[in-house]
Amino acid sequence: MSAPVEVLSRLLWLRDTAALPDRAVADQLGVTPEDLAALVEAHPGRFHESLVFPLTAEERQKIPDAPVLAFTEAGAALLTGLLPGKEPALLALLPAFAEARHVLTSQAELSARLAALEEKLEVILKALQADEEGAVRAEHPIGFVPEDLPRGLKAKQRSEKKG
Repeated sequence: MSAPVEVLSRLLWLRDTAALPDRAVADQLGVTPEDLAALVEAHPGRFHESLVFPLTAEERQKIPDAPVLAFTEAGAALLTGLLPGKEPALLALLPAFAEARHVLTSQAELSARLAALEEKLEVILKALQADEEGAVRAEHPIGFVPEDLPRGLKAKQRSEKKG
């Protein structure tokens, strides 16, 4: 599986941001999640909680095989200087992460546009139903008028011919 697809399939939307679980980052880098957790604990000043954060008990209940930590794109980038020899893997991970985040953002935008279109359609349907229920019928129909109708142009012409 290619890196962008792998990252996209494992990306989570947590706390209004795209984040990768520690297992996904560890798999991409060839280390264990425990190694990443130890690295984050060893450098608390470097890994702000908005960049790398532990999942709450509630978040863990909602996610199968819940990770301990979640890394944002910037949090994953901060690993670069701390894992010597893993730079190529990180350089492959970051563009894949950005592409996956872009896909999620595009999907959210598309969903919002679809919701707006559905609202407009609902308004139009309600207007059409109201028009259909309370429509005033025209006295004279528009279009072809059959000869057997007592009113209209054909009836007038018949009475002039007979009359």
